[in-house]
Amino acid sequence: MIGNILGNVVGFLLMLGVPLAACIYYLWKRDGRIWMFFAGILSFTVSQLLIRIPLLQYAGKKWEWLMLLPYTSLVLYYGFLGLTAGLFEETGRWAAFSLMKRRRRALDWKDALALGLGHGGVEAVWVAVSGLMAGNFDFTAAGGRTLLGGVERLFAMTLHVGFSFLIFKGVEEKKARWWLLAVLLHGLTDFQLVIGNLAAVEGLLAIEAVAVLLLVIRFVRREERS
Repeated sequence: MIGNILGNVVGFLLMLGVPLAACIYYLWKRDGRIWMFFAGILSFTVSQLLIRIPLLQYAGKKWEWLMLLPYTSLVLYYGFLGLTAGLFEETGRWAAFSLMKRRRRALDWKDALALGLGHGGVEAVWVAVSGLMAGNFDFTAAGGRTLLGGVERLFAMTLHVGFSFLIFKGVEEKKARWWLLAVLLHGLTDFQLVIGNLAAVEGLLAIEAVAVLLLVIRFVRREERS
């Protein structure tokens, strides 16, 4: 009983605590990167919550084929959701970097990190709050699933940082190929849900998060040497 409650609480706190800790850190640093963090929050909020999701809801009501897609072809359904998520979120991220570049002129990898944490952090908060409002968190039930959800959000935030580094590179070099790569990788990551096996999906997500983390560390070291 206590273990179940603890698992639920820890999982829920991971979804909220890490983004909150990042926000407090940037506020404490006072180096101006809190604005990049807020830009990341805004990029997700606008691209997903204010544009993509309402459009999908409208399209689902208007087009019967889209409403039936989860029952007719899971491959097409998850492919469609993944691709649209990549298109909207990475375009929003590009717009955020472009606007902040005009404001700050010079950006570096620390700005990419801040924006990625803001983008992935607010998504984690949204997932947690949505689940709580929908009654998905039963603090007396088995806590393993909620704890796994919290760990999954950490992996997702790591991936969002990686996508942010790709978009940062694209904006800095003025090359859209980095945007396209971010869109495709984002879409493929979301498409993994088609597997249908929770352990397999989470395992892949963990491997990808570790790979992205190593690549980001390599990129940062290269930037620091240059």
